Amino acid sequence: MVSGLIGRILRRHSSGARSRGTTIRKFAQKIGLVYFGVVDQHQDDHEVIRGLTVSTTHRDDHYAVGSFDGYDISLVDRFDIVVGANGKAEEHSWVILQVSLENGQHLPHLFMKPNGHAQNGYAKFFNAHNNLKPVNGLFQGSHSNEFHSRYEVFMNSSRALEIEEILTPQVTHTIAARLWPHAIEIFEGKVFVYTTQTQLTETLLDTCLESALWLAQTLDTTEEN
Repeated sequence: MVSGLIGRILRRHSSGARSRGTTIRKFAQKIGLVYFGVVDQHQDDHEVIRGLTVSTTHRDDHYAVGSFDGYDISLVDRFDIVVGANGKAEEHSWVILQVSLENGQHLPHLFMKPNGHAQNGYAKFFNAHNNLKPVNGLFQGSHSNEFHSRYEVFMNSSRALEIEEILTPQVTHTIAARLWPHAIEIFEGKVFVYTTQTQLTETLLDTCLESALWLAQTLDTTEEN
């Protein structure tokens, strides 16, 4: 039922989808990624971008992969329907930028939810990972008010002090300044940056890439040491 609904909605919004696709395709080509377009997670032979938005019903458009600045990069425009507790179906779209870390395979699973955004788009994530709890209150460092007001950090609370050795107050301050309002996830040795803006521009994607690479380099450098 959900997949049929997704198809009807995509047809209804086809002009907007084309505009998003044009922007993503130009950006992918500009930074040297190989552009594949629409991919089927159930049939096509490609590595599915996982992370918090992966589901059995999502649709991936404008999929591209390659390397940039020494990192393996994947990019996709993901669409899904999230059915709330009230039974109402809501449309959600994310442009996902995935950066594979060199030294971060042992980092704990972590999700930074941007405050000021409705949580409904992340409902499937919280249902699937109910072991992840908000940990801002457990941090011992003097993290900036800007960071605490902009991001709520979810992870296994037993590893909060461990991750704080990497996400120092200086790093979290820069995250708040450079990456908000995008959601951030660290999972299975990868950094995911989720952009939910309806109106995409190459400038926005440039900024996301630059900030995601900064975070990947920061994590890799810390883990290496």
